Amino acid sequence: DLNHDNKLDTDETWIFTATGTAVKGDYSNIGSVSGEGGGTTVNDSDGSSYFGADPKIDIDKVTVDGATSGDGLTILAGESISWKYTVTNLGNVALSGINVTDDQGVVVTADLVGGFNVGDANQDGKLDLTETWIYTGTGVAGIGSYSNIGTASGSFTDDAGHTANPSDTDPSSYFGADPQIKIDKVTVDDAASGDGISILSGEPISWKYTVTNLGNVALSGINVTDDQGVVVSPDLVGGFNVGDTNQDGKLDLTEAWVYTGTGVAGIGDYSNIGTASGSFTDDAGHTATPQDTDPSSYFGADPHITLDKKTNGVDHGLNIFQGQPVTWTYDVKNDGNVALSNVVVTDDNGTPGIGDDFHPAAILSGGFNSGDANQNGLLDVGETWHYQATGTAQLGGYVNNATATTDAYTDTAGHSRTPSATDSSDYEGYSNKALTQGFWGSHTDAWDNIPGNEGNPTKSAVKSGVLSSLDVNPSVDDPATVGVDESKYLLLGDANHNGLVDDDHNLWISISLAKSIESSSTSGDARVIMLQQAIAAQLNIDNGVAQPFNLIDEAVMWLKGQGAWASLGVNLDSNNDGFIDTNGAGTALAGPAVKTSSIAWNKYVDVIDPASGIADWNGGQEANGEGLKNALMWFNQDQLVTSGPGGNVGWFNGTTIIDEHPNTLDQFWLTLHEVGGLTGIK
Repeated sequence: DLNHDNKLDTDETWIFTATGTAVKGDYSNIGSVSGEGGGTTVNDSDGSSYFGADPKIDIDKVTVDGATSGDGLTILAGESISWKYTVTNLGNVALSGINVTDDQGVVVTADLVGGFNVGDANQDGKLDLTETWIYTGTGVAGIGSYSNIGTASGSFTDDAGHTANPSDTDPSSYFGADPQIKIDKVTVDDAASGDGISILSGEPISWKYTVTNLGNVALSGINVTDDQGVVVSPDLVGGFNVGDTNQDGKLDLTEAWVYTGTGVAGIGDYSNIGTASGSFTDDAGHTATPQDTDPSSYFGADPHITLDKKTNGVDHGLNIFQGQPVTWTYDVKNDGNVALSNVVVTDDNGTPGIGDDFHPAAILSGGFNSGDANQNGLLDVGETWHYQATGTAQLGGYVNNATATTDAYTDTAGHSRTPSATDSSDYEGYSNKALTQGFWGSHTDAWDNIPGNEGNPTKSAVKSGVLSSLDVNPSVDDPATVGVDESKYLLLGDANHNGLVDDDHNLWISISLAKSIESSSTSGDARVIMLQQAIAAQLNIDNGVAQPFNLIDEAVMWLKGQGAWASLGVNLDSNNDGFIDTNGAGTALAGPAVKTSSIAWNKYVDVIDPASGIADWNGGQEANGEGLKNALMWFNQDQLVTSGPGGNVGWFNGTTIIDEHPNTLDQFWLTLHEVGGLTGIK
């Protein structure tokens, strides 16, 4: 209104203004004007419009594990994962300058096709209203809870040059599963448990396997094995492991499951390894099978000793003459695997009672047992300690048993074991106390039954033990026999040397005749030759020397023509009165001499009694009269020797005693046969 007259003059343009706020989308309004001039009302109208731009952006972020995506997934830690960022336009105008970022520093890249985002359908570089643009970030799943936030932004500038930068955020998260398992294995011996404990071998033992969860997720499919084949079983309560407190069959984070294996302690070092495994599967179906191992060990103690006992260096079967020195040695060896203390050796002295038991002496060196190599006073593994005792050989079989012990060994659990070992050795004590025909011929006062008639040689022989008494002849007068004084006789065939006729093979000879025969020189009469050795043999028997069984009876049978010796032309008791036939004066044998060339002396006969169980040899022609005489002589000369009644008979070859047999019926013949090459014995 240039002239300020409140009239719209023809050259004027008046301005009116209204204000408001742009709304979204298309907007149109019409301005109307009216005026009055010259009585006429004039008017006009004009419309205008705008488009209310509403730039908006949306982001949807998810965590991707394989084919599975979403928020709050459980993912195995360490796995490759990605994040998918989906960006859409929620406004009404296309957006440019699209940018996606991640608050955890994840590098976010667009998924491109032909240089444009895969969702930019018209490839104009703008996020149009119908488009969905995709972005991706990658990483590795960590342990535990994880969350990151994706931010998407864009830009729009209107016609006035005003710019809006819409943005949106979206978080996503996952739980990084870290399945871990732990096993603790110990060896159990009663109240003792642990690793490296000492256990007595052979004892029942067990292994305890304690399984815990060191991860952050519960585990299923728990399995425990042992590398040595031990059968491992869960400790159950109500069908669930005793440590499964909520009985859900899963090893939870706070639980400790228990398993047990059993066995028997072996010898020496032993180690076995327990392995525990479990399973966890994440939301993508990926499975982890964590496992852990733990060894445990023990030492299987085997406290053990051996005892090696010998008699004169021989284990068993030693033949020795009575009266000879005997040395027993005792070797105690530690063949176990632990050192032992306080070795004690005891010998039973060959008797069942303990009153005469003795302890052999240790063989010492420098104050220690000679086998104590390191002189520490302990019977160490592999050491052999030595002990010794001495004695004198007795007549007959002798067996003594020794026992070696040590202090008990105690293992970690307090269990004790006392090592002990026994061993025996033996000998057969043979008599070498028989005296020759020459001795008896020169010591007739030792068997003449005249008290006080003994000379100094006989007395000395008694004192030295050669003779058992001043007069060995046991004969006494039998009142039942009228006209005969048996005390003036020697009884041949008196096997039990009691001076009595108590079997079918006895023969009385007057002492005077016997003395004459025994002290005479060699005769050509086979009867006298046989009697010389038979008298000496009988006197040896009367002196307490055990004869080869039935030997003196065999001699009487030859003298009387009995048994196998019948029909050979010899019978010194033709009237069968039990007394040797003599001449009228009683100073010589009756009848003619029997030559040593006769069949009585030279014919081989069957001397083996079937009752003996001995098989005949040489067609049942085993020995002749000379062989029988020689057997008597060998007995009298300590060549055919015995170890007493119930003992053995054998042959002494000047060094050792060989060809032993039980001293029973006719076994001496078998011994002589086995010696071989003996005159008169086949």
